[in-house]
Formats: sequence, C-alpha cells, structure tokens
Amino acid sequence: MHPIPEQLSSPRGTPLTALDWADAQTRVAEADDFLLATTDPDGRPHVVPVLAVSLEGTVCFVTFRGSRKTRNLERNSGCAVTVPGPDVDLVLEGAAHRVQDVARLQAIADLFPAKYPWWHPVVRDGEFYDPADTDPRHVYALEPAQVFAFGKEHGFTATRWRC
Repeated sequence: MHPIPEQLSSPRGTPLTALDWADAQTRVAEADDFLLATTDPDGRPHVVPVLAVSLEGTVCFVTFRGSRKTRNLERNSGCAVTVPGPDVDLVLEGAAHRVQDVARLQAIADLFPAKYPWWHPVVRDGEFYDPADTDPRHVYALEPAQVFAFGKEHGFTATRWRC
C-alpha cells in the first residue's frame, strides 16, 4: 500500500506538486546528490553531503566511524535526508539505524558502483572498507516516517506522504 499524498500550505491557486509516490521513490533511487541533516548534542543542526543508495524503501548512506554525523546518529537516530532535484526537492525524515547484517551490507555495497563508479566498498566486520584507504565506514539505513516534495515551478508547492 502506498502512502496517501497530503497537500501542504502553498500560495493560493498553486497546484499540488504533481509527483506521485512511485515517482518520488524513483527520484530517490536515481539521485546522485544527498544531504544528511543530524542534530548536535547542543541542538545545532549538522548538514553534510553523503554517498547514498536506495534499497527496499530505505535510503542507505555511509559515514566514517568517528565522524560527527556518526556520533550524532549514535546519540539521536532522528535525521533527514534531502534529495535536491531540478524541479522538485525531496526531504525524507525518520530514524536511521546502523546496518550490520552481512547479507544486507553486501546488497547495499553492490549498489554503490553503479551509482558512483569510482567507489567499490568491501564488506568486512559489519562495516564498509574502501580498498584505497583504511578508514572503516558505518552504513545506516533511513526508513522514512514522512516524505516531503517541494515543487519549484510555480512557487514552492508542497506534498507530504506519511509512511
């Protein structure tokens, strides 16, 4: 069952973003650019680009083991991933959980070279390793609780799906 779209506030007479749920999922799967927003312990936002792929309705992204975003996610799993686009920006909100299952990690690792041909992660000890360096990367999966689409063509029209 697909979530039902809800129109959010938009300028009068501005149409609801014409994106449907399947289109939103396709845009996430085909996107190359992802921005991850986490929260620092003092409440300040931390927003950074991440490498990410889509698998079974989740956005799977990588972080260095000791990075600020990893520390933030270990303390508070709530986060948002933004997927910018030429006509619609998507924002996925929810909780990100570390992936450690070897089979799932391998399925995620297998998706990265098609999207980022220069990167071929290796699964080892519940993490990703890049053959070109020695810093391990944690893998997180964000299962969205809600997704927003913001259309750009006629002002910022908005749609929300509650997942």
